Amino acid sequence: MIDIHSHVLYGIDDGAKTLEESVAIVKQMESLGFTKMLVTPHYMENTPYVADNKKKKEIIKEIKEKLKEENCQVELYLGNEVYIFEDIIEKIKSQAIFTLNQTNYILVELPLLEHMHADLDILFELVASGVHVVLAHPERYVLFQKDPKLIEKYTDMGILLQGNYESLVGKYGKKAEKLMKEWLKEHKYFTLSSDVHKENSNFFGQFPKVHKKLMKLVDQTYLKALQVENPQKILDGVYEEND
Repeated sequence: MIDIHSHVLYGIDDGAKTLEESVAIVKQMESLGFTKMLVTPHYMENTPYVADNKKKKEIIKEIKEKLKEENCQVELYLGNEVYIFEDIIEKIKSQAIFTLNQTNYILVELPLLEHMHADLDILFELVASGVHVVLAHPERYVLFQKDPKLIEKYTDMGILLQGNYESLVGKYGKKAEKLMKEWLKEHKYFTLSSDVHKENSNFFGQFPKVHKKLMKLVDQTYLKALQVENPQKILDGVYEEND
């Protein structure tokens, strides 16, 4: 399995705090069957979460070296989870923001509790510029919980949806859980991810339960697309219009 959303880089955002914690997270992911992970620290304008890319590269190199020492085979790739803002395209061009594994895919986050009226315009500009937008955990946004059909404005634009595994077991509330089940049945998601932040995350204990639920909700073909084939397309920078 491949995970495209995680907060493994230590000391960068609200994720791992130490090298040891970063390594512990990755090793636990390996024990669950994950072989590749995109590490996607937050990028949020006007907050402390704007660490420079040189530092991020240094940290991921350090983590990789430690994992190799401990015989962990998980491959790590770099990206960002970008909180939407108006100058996002300029930041991509200047490489202040990392796309996912330096491809034309980018992971974008919207406000959880409020509707940002400019978001569709910004996302449209991103798509028009040739960027393939992956929308992080859309089932968590109040906007879509209130009106699930609004998501079609985004998917019709070509935006891809990344669901959080733990939404299926109520981590983010009943509304998020219900919405995720509905969208899984409708094959709206492009991929699923851990969004793991901490060594002691409940994700590791909950994953077997989540996987059991997934087996009941979707067929094997779609599950393989969600967990392996589509995230590999992201890593490779492959995009197909009819996905």
